[in-house]
Amino acid sequence: MALVARHRLRIRDANLGRRVALPDGRGFVVFRETTRDGGELDGTVTLAVWFHLRGIPAGARLRRFLFERESILNTILYAGFDGYRVKLWLVDPSASDYAGLYAWRDRDSAVRYARYIVTVLRPLSVHGSVGYDILDVRLDEHLAGSGVVLA
Repeated sequence: MALVARHRLRIRDANLGRRVALPDGRGFVVFRETTRDGGELDGTVTLAVWFHLRGIPAGARLRRFLFERESILNTILYAGFDGYRVKLWLVDPSASDYAGLYAWRDRDSAVRYARYIVTVLRPLSVHGSVGYDILDVRLDEHLAGSGVVLA
C-alpha cells in the first residue's frame, strides 16, 4: 500500500490486447500491465509464471471477466517484493489459462518470488498446470519476437 501512496506503482495500457508468447511458445493476450518505479529494464531478467485456475474452465467468459477485474487486488502479492519492475498479465481466452511475464531486477529476486507464487497458486489451480521459467534476457528482448514493444 505504501507503493501506491507514494505513486510508485502504475497501470499502463500501451500493450493491452497484444499477443505475446511464453518461453514454451504458447500464445497469450495482455489484459493488464503494471510497473513499479517506471519499470526500468536495464539489467533485469524475465520471469514467466503460468497456471489454470480450478474455478475457470475453458471458455468461461463471465468467470474470466470477474477474475481479471478482481486480480488487480493481487498486486500486493508481488509489487512489494524487492526487485519487481514490470508485470504483463496474460490470458489465453480460449483455454482460460493465465500467465504473467515479469521483469525482475536480478535472478535471485525472480527465483524468490517464483517459489512463493507457485506455492500460492498450486492449491487454487488445476493439478499440473502451475509452473515458471526464468530467462536471462530483459522482458523487452523476450517480447521482441512476439511483436510487443514495451512503452
